[in-house]
Amino acid sequence: MRLCGIAIASLALTLFSSLTRAQYQPPSEKLLITTASASTWAQGRGTVIQLQGPLTLELDHAKLRAKQAVIWLAPDSKEAPDQQRAQIALICDAEVEQADSLRSGQRLIVSTRVRGDIRMVARDRHNQDTSGSALYRAAIALLQDAATTRATNAPDAPASQPAAAPATAPTSAPTTTESPTAAPPPAPPGAPVIIQNPGDLQTITTEEGKVAVAITGGVTLFQRRPNGDIIELQAQQAVLYTSLKDLKDLVKPAQRQSLETAIEAAYLEGDVRIVFTPASGNGEQRLRAKRVYYEFGADRAVLTDAVVHTIEPSKQIPVIMRAKLVRQLSQGEYEARGVALTTSAFALPSYSINAQKIYVRQVQTGDPVLGDRVAFRAINARLQIFGVPVFYLPYISGSMTDRASALRGIGITHSTGFGDGFQTTWGFFETLGLDPPRDLDVSYRLDYYSDRGPAGGVAAAYGGAIVSETDREPWNFQGELKSYFVYDKGFDTFGREPTRVGFAPELRGRALWEHQHFFPNDWQVQLRAGYVTDPTFREEWFEREFDEDLPLDVSGYIKRQRDTEAFTLLANVQPNNAITTADQMQEQFEVEHLPELGYHRIGDGIADDKLTFFSDDGLSVLHFRGSSASLAEQGFGPTLSPGIPAEGQTGITKDPTVRGDFRQEIDYPFSAGPFRMVPYVVGRYTGYSDSPAGDPRQRLFAGVGTRLTTSFWKTDDTARSGLFDIHRVRHVIEPEVNLFAGAQTIDRNDVFNYEEQTDAINDVAAAQLAFRQRWQTKRGGPGKWRSVDFLTFNVEGNFFANQPSTAQRQPLAFRGLYFPSLPEASVARNAINTDASWRVSDNTVLLADAQYNLDKTNLATAAVGVLVRRDDRISYYVGTRYIEELNSNIATVFLNYEISKKYSVEFSQNYDFGLGQNVSSNLAFVRHFDRFFAIFRVYHNSTNDESGFGINIFPTGLGYGLNSDQLQSAFRQQ
Repeated sequence: MRLCGIAIASLALTLFSSLTRAQYQPPSEKLLITTASASTWAQGRGTVIQLQGPLTLELDHAKLRAKQAVIWLAPDSKEAPDQQRAQIALICDAEVEQADSLRSGQRLIVSTRVRGDIRMVARDRHNQDTSGSALYRAAIALLQDAATTRATNAPDAPASQPAAAPATAPTSAPTTTESPTAAPPPAPPGAPVIIQNPGDLQTITTEEGKVAVAITGGVTLFQRRPNGDIIELQAQQAVLYTSLKDLKDLVKPAQRQSLETAIEAAYLEGDVRIVFTPASGNGEQRLRAKRVYYEFGADRAVLTDAVVHTIEPSKQIPVIMRAKLVRQLSQGEYEARGVALTTSAFALPSYSINAQKIYVRQVQTGDPVLGDRVAFRAINARLQIFGVPVFYLPYISGSMTDRASALRGIGITHSTGFGDGFQTTWGFFETLGLDPPRDLDVSYRLDYYSDRGPAGGVAAAYGGAIVSETDREPWNFQGELKSYFVYDKGFDTFGREPTRVGFAPELRGRALWEHQHFFPNDWQVQLRAGYVTDPTFREEWFEREFDEDLPLDVSGYIKRQRDTEAFTLLANVQPNNAITTADQMQEQFEVEHLPELGYHRIGDGIADDKLTFFSDDGLSVLHFRGSSASLAEQGFGPTLSPGIPAEGQTGITKDPTVRGDFRQEIDYPFSAGPFRMVPYVVGRYTGYSDSPAGDPRQRLFAGVGTRLTTSFWKTDDTARSGLFDIHRVRHVIEPEVNLFAGAQTIDRNDVFNYEEQTDAINDVAAAQLAFRQRWQTKRGGPGKWRSVDFLTFNVEGNFFANQPSTAQRQPLAFRGLYFPSLPEASVARNAINTDASWRVSDNTVLLADAQYNLDKTNLATAAVGVLVRRDDRISYYVGTRYIEELNSNIATVFLNYEISKKYSVEFSQNYDFGLGQNVSSNLAFVRHFDRFFAIFRVYHNSTNDESGFGINIFPTGLGYGLNSDQLQSAFRQQ
């Protein structure tokens, strides 16, 4: 039986295996401590933490467990002020779990560095110096024993040199390794490695001309060190590397002894067990693993015709390198020739980077968002798909991981408004072959559209958390930057008149930065800064964002909320002189707050909690910022209008207006038998420094109201239906009555209308009668029963007296709404509104709602639909919505069907039966390959007469992969 192939394969497996003794590991980005009790105190420039468990310590690459522990934290160096050195003494049932290995013993020492967060979860926590405890003394003794062992093992250490740690602070405690593996100290040169009970044994010669021994059928390696420590290694297979170059007479006993003295390293595979018994008597330490490369001497490896695998355990995504020749330059650093780098496990990779020569470096980022990363530099590189070269570069650098790489997405599109398009998304740090900083991701897009021009942008997302050393309060933050610009030679169309006709090519685009920060003492800050080059860019290129997101302005918001009290400060300006969101299209202005100071109290108990107090107060400097673009420049012709404005109906002014608004409400809740009564009074003062008449105005508003609620129910335990999955029925009825009457000193037409809920209030008298019903049953089966609302039916009638003028209630035929929390801002149209749902089963739901306008005696809006899910392969929705004011009756069909594990399809169709025309159609096919997804889609939008198709590829491992959000974006993309 020839064992040369076994030796080479064994060498290959060492490349990305977890080594027992790592030469270098980057600092851990976290230290999470979970324990029952903790005591913390300062010691010199550092901190000591004493833990009573059971306890768990989590680092990036290791998990530590014990019943007790002591941790010493100290600054690592002046060059790395954000980095701390951690020395950890684990006492009683100690375990160190790392990768696929587990080290255990009664007492273990671990030394590592921490650069990131240090967090603690403890049931009992004390700021108390417990250095006089028995646990602390035992930990100091353990450090002293380890320091003595290290000094004794050091070949050049003078015999008289003391190695004990100080009794109070372990400033000279041993750092056996930068890895948290806590491996035994290295053996001095010349300590023989005894081979016991070997199976089949064969000697081979490495490419360096040195002797190696391959063993199968089991082997035990035994080494006794000069200080009395003993290490024993057991495995089913092994490759032993020596410093010898002569193969003669190695089978003789004398030569066998010289061979054992020359062993420098061993690779072990198959039920590996390592037992380390220290001479100090602190108890043996055990290690078990699938594969272990243990060094007794030098650290080198050479592979030929190698296939190297590393697999991310949570996603099981491989990064695979096939090469003619691989040389290990240092730990985790390799040079290869004739190489293919891929994430595909196929013999013919679906996606690979092939190169004449490549330099590869493995980096364990320790960040679950990033995963393990393989950085590379390649010469004469080819991008191949199923073995076919599709792209060539004389030089390329980047990185591959189980989560992301340089290329994140690629697409080919065609549409009537944009022409032929080529879209790519790249990772910024991955392109440079760098590891991104923790909690920071940067990507960029490079696109081209034949009818529009070249385009691109940068996107970034970041976040972080800091815990203060004094009060352990969190400082959390997160933010996002997105930008996109195009050198546009085309024109915009939205179903209105085309815009930019005859314009020369110009640079257009938008950028947005958003940041949120949480500070101690319940403070938070939100910052936004947005920019757009012209009024129609956002609507044309990012229609969904224009319809749903906030304006592109510059704003800051500060809030401190504690219990029922909140302070707020808002400031925003609109520097773009354009309407940047669909919500303000009909107004043609956006409101600036320069600034607005708010004070709020919600549900405060007063008068021995007999009364409940609400307060909403604001002092604002407000300004109408109108659009500098005409309606024609926005695509509105002579017969088109952006709609009926909801604000600014009384006129606008170029000058800022100071407004103070103070609303106070006192509730008196009480019970009367089964009824819950909440009478309340409202008082409100609003002052304006300017008005449409040109003079200051003050408005007083007063109102009284009451809320009456109750509930009653009946249960029928005999109700049964296998067809509708009914197992007893409980019918719950919840009537509700709201009454309100208000009066104010001036009409809303006499003040500027900046915001509906403040300025456009009415002194109406209102009554709401609501009748809400729920039918409950039990579903799930024996042992899994749960209560389910399988049927709901709600009806409310809203009735108003002293209604505002007709102009203030446009459109007259629309629905009316009553707001119990802010009655004066209700939409004063008499109406009956109803909604219902029937959960036929856990996978089938019928939905319906309708609003009837009593003033015009017409059905204002109505909708009905069914949502169905059948196992994990098919889901669909069929429904229609009717809006009388627009003569619109749009029916919608949506289908998602997984044909097989490789193919799935999504389809959506919207058709307006009221106008007798199509609205939009979308069809997408998804093909799942082994390491990437491919999407082919076609679409048509009748609103802007836009049609097109697209082919998009999202690599997995070489990119972010595909998720449902990306698929929805593919459907909605223009």
